[in-house]
Amino acid sequence: MRIWICVSDDFNAKRILQSIIECTTVENPNLSDLEARRKKVEEALQSKRYLLVLDDVWNEDQEKWKELKGMLQCARGAKGAAILVTTRLQEVASIMGTHLAYHLKELSGDDSWSLFKHHAFGQNREEIEDLVAIGREIVRKCVGSPLAIKTLGSLLRDESEVSQWENVKENEIWNIREENSIMRALKLSYSNLELSMRRCFSFCAIFPKDFEIVKEDLIHLWMANGFIKSEGNVEVEDVGNKVWKKLYRRSFFQEAKSDELGMIRSCKMHDLFHDLAQSIMGEECVVIEKGRLTQLPTRVHYVYLSNSKVPVDMTAVKKVESLRTFLDLGDMGLVPSNHCLRVLRTRSSLLFPLKDLGHLRYLNCGSGAKLNNIICQLPKLQILKLQDLSQHRLPKDLTQLQDLRHIVIDNCYSILATPPNIGKLRNLRTLSTFVVGSKAGCGLAELHSLKLGGTLRIKGLENVPNEWDAKQANLIGKKELNILHLSWGGSANSSNVNVERVLEALQPPSTLKSFEMKGYQGRQLSSWMRNGAVLRDLVEVTLLDCDNCEELPPLGKLPHLKRLKVGGMKNVKWIDGESYDGVEEKAFPSLEKLSVENLPKLERMLREEGVEMLPRLSRLIIIGVSNLKFPRLPSVENLEARDIDEGASLMEGVVENMPCLKILEIKRIKGLVVLPDQFSRLGSLQELIIGDCYDLEYFPEYVLEGLTSLRSLRIALCENLKSLSEGVRHLTCLESLRISYCPELVTLPSNMSQLSALRSIIIVGCFTLPNGLQRVPSLRTLDISSCKSTSLPDWLGDMTSLHKLEIRQCEKLRSLPSSIQRLTNLSSLTISECPYLKKRCKRETGKDWQYINHIPEIKLFSK
Repeated sequence: MRIWICVSDDFNAKRILQSIIECTTVENPNLSDLEARRKKVEEALQSKRYLLVLDDVWNEDQEKWKELKGMLQCARGAKGAAILVTTRLQEVASIMGTHLAYHLKELSGDDSWSLFKHHAFGQNREEIEDLVAIGREIVRKCVGSPLAIKTLGSLLRDESEVSQWENVKENEIWNIREENSIMRALKLSYSNLELSMRRCFSFCAIFPKDFEIVKEDLIHLWMANGFIKSEGNVEVEDVGNKVWKKLYRRSFFQEAKSDELGMIRSCKMHDLFHDLAQSIMGEECVVIEKGRLTQLPTRVHYVYLSNSKVPVDMTAVKKVESLRTFLDLGDMGLVPSNHCLRVLRTRSSLLFPLKDLGHLRYLNCGSGAKLNNIICQLPKLQILKLQDLSQHRLPKDLTQLQDLRHIVIDNCYSILATPPNIGKLRNLRTLSTFVVGSKAGCGLAELHSLKLGGTLRIKGLENVPNEWDAKQANLIGKKELNILHLSWGGSANSSNVNVERVLEALQPPSTLKSFEMKGYQGRQLSSWMRNGAVLRDLVEVTLLDCDNCEELPPLGKLPHLKRLKVGGMKNVKWIDGESYDGVEEKAFPSLEKLSVENLPKLERMLREEGVEMLPRLSRLIIIGVSNLKFPRLPSVENLEARDIDEGASLMEGVVENMPCLKILEIKRIKGLVVLPDQFSRLGSLQELIIGDCYDLEYFPEYVLEGLTSLRSLRIALCENLKSLSEGVRHLTCLESLRISYCPELVTLPSNMSQLSALRSIIIVGCFTLPNGLQRVPSLRTLDISSCKSTSLPDWLGDMTSLHKLEIRQCEKLRSLPSSIQRLTNLSSLTISECPYLKKRCKRETGKDWQYINHIPEIKLFSK
C-alpha cells in the first residue's frame, strides 16, 4: 500500500490517523475518539507491507512525535513496511531519531531542461531556436527547482514571441535577493496573469494548505465575490471554467481529480503557491484552524473556519465592516449581519437577521440549519446550496429571488415538494432536485424555459397528468445536463395516465453521462432508450424497481458504459436482448462494475450465446438472483453474492468462471453446507468473507488446499459451523482471522501452528474462546469482543508471542487468568466496557493487577 499524507503546519495526530484511514480503507468513518482511530489504523496496517509518507512536516515538538510514533508502532507491518518523512527543517529530521536525513539536491541541468521543454513546448509545438536559447537561460535562473521550472514552462506554453520570452528572462523580480529562486519564479508567473485571474488565484488563500478544492464550488465563490462576470454571450460560469483551466495549465493548481463520470471535480494548490497567495492577501484573508475566534483584523475580507466547532465571538465579526466571505460558521449562534457580506456557509439554525445581508449572493446551509421564508429577503442571492437538511419543504416564496442561478440540493431526502412557479427563475442554471406536484405551478412545464445543466433529479413523476405535460419539461433541449434521475413513487393521480407515453416525452439530450430510472410501471421502454445515439455517452446506468418491464435497453452496445446496476424487475430474463455480430462486436466493452439485484427470472447477460462480453469487468454484485449463468470472466477480482436461495449451484458456476478473484464476500446463501469444490481453484483469492450462512457446517480440506494466496478470512453468523478442518494448514499466507457469532465453533484445528504468517485474530460474540489459539506461534494481536463466558481459559498464558491483547464489551468476564503473567512479550493491554475486569485491573489496588503490572501500556475504558 502507498499512503501519502500532507501534514503541513498543523501537526495533529488525530487528523493524521483519520487521513491514513481514508487512504487505506477508502472510507470516511465518523470516529471522534483518538483511540478508535488508532485501532482502525492498526487494523488497516497490521501485517501489511506499506509505504507511508508524512509529507512537509514542520512540527518540532518531540512529545507529539512520540505520541504518533507509539500509535504507528502498534500497527506492526510486514517486512518492508516503511515510513518516510519529508521536511524543510533539519530540526524535524533530527527529532525522528532513525536514519540520517537525506538532503534532496537540485535537478541536474539535463533534467531541468527536459522538464521545462515538456511544459513549454509540449509534444506538438515546434522548438524555435531563439526560444530554446532564451529558455535555457530561464532554466538556469531556476537553479534546479522543479516547481519553478514547471511554473515558468507552463507560463510560456502559449507565448511564441521572442520579446515575451525575453521579458520573463530579464524581469526585475530575478534581482530580489531576499527571496529564493522558487518564489521569484512563482511571483513572475503571477505577475503575468490578467488582473481578474490574479484575484481568483489569491482568493484561494482562504483554504487551508493541502485542501481539496471543489472546482464547481470555487467558481461559485468567485462569482459571488464579483471576481468574474459574464462576457458578452458567455455565461459567468463558463468564464469561471475558462479561468480555472488557465490557472491549472499554468500550474497554479495541481492534482486535478476526476469523478466517476470523467469530469474534473477538484484540485489542490502546492504549498508554495499557497504561501504566495497568503503573502498577496495579507490581512484580507484569515484561516482559523483551532483556538477561538475573538478578534479579526479590521481589513479582513475573507474568513474560513476549518473546524466548525471553533467558538466564535460574534461581536468580533460584527466589528469588521469589510467582511465579504465567511465560510463554515458552525451552529453556535446567530449568523453575522455584516451588510457587505457576499458569501456565507453555515450550519446554524438561527438564520436571522438575514434581512441585513442585502448583498449576500452565496448561501450554503448545512445539517443544523432550518430554512424558512426569511431567506426570500435576500434579493441578490445567486447560489443556494442545501446539504443534509431534514425539512420537508423549501420556502414557498423562493421565486422572488430573481437572481438565483444555482439551487443545489444534496442528501435532503425528506424534501417532498418544490416551490410553485419555479419556472419564473429565468436565470436558473442548476436545479438538482425537482419534485413534481399536483397543484398549479408545480408541474413539469415549469422546467420548459430553464437552461438547466449538471444534475437534475425529477421525483414524483406519478403526478404527471399526461404526456403533453411531460413534453413541456423540454429535457431534450437542456444540452448542459450530465446526470438525469427519473423517479416514480406511489400510485398515479389518474389511472388513465399512460406512463409509457410519459416516459417517451421525457427524452433527454445526448450529453448525459449518468442515467437513473426508478419505479417506472410501464411494460415497454421508450424508443429513445433503445436509440444508441441518445445514450452513446453514458458512463453509468441504474434501473430499479421497474416491476412490469420485460426487456431492458441495449445496454451492451453502449461503448463507454462503466457501471451498471439493475434491480427489482420480476420479469427480466436477460440484461441485453439485442443481436450481436459474434465475430467483431463485443458486448459491454467498457463495463467495470455490475450489480444485479432481485431479478428472480434472470438467466443470462445476453439473449444470444457465444458472444464475447465483459472484457473489463472487475467487480460483480449478485443479490437475490438464483439462476444466472455467466460466461468466463477472467478480469473479475471482486465478487459479492447475497440473499440467494439454493445458492450452492450458483456459487459453483460463478466461481468456476472467475479464476482471478481476489476478494469474495458471500452472505445469506441458502443450501451452502460446505464450500463447493470449485473454491479450490481460487489460487488468487486474498480475502474471503462469509456471513450469515446458516447451513454452512465445515470447510473441506481439499478446498482450503487451493487457497494458497488467502491473507484474510472472516466468518460471521454461521450458527452451524463446527469446524474449519485440518486443511487450514494450507493457508500459509493467512495474516488475519476473524470469527464472529459462531457458537458451535469451540475448537480450532490442531495444526494452526503451521500458519506462520498469521499475526492477528479477532473473536467476537462467541461463548468462549475456541481452543487452539495457543497453537499459533506467530500471533501478535488478539482481540476479544462480546464474549459470553465468565472467565478466560488458563491456556491464554501459552500465547507467548502475543504483543497486544484487547478485551471489549465482555460484561460477564469476572477476572483474568493468572497465566497472563507469562506473556512477557505483551506490550499493550486494552480493556473496554468490561465492568468487573476494569475494577480488578485497577492500578495497584485491583486483584488482578499483580498479573498485568509487567505490561508497559495498559488502557482501561468504561462506556
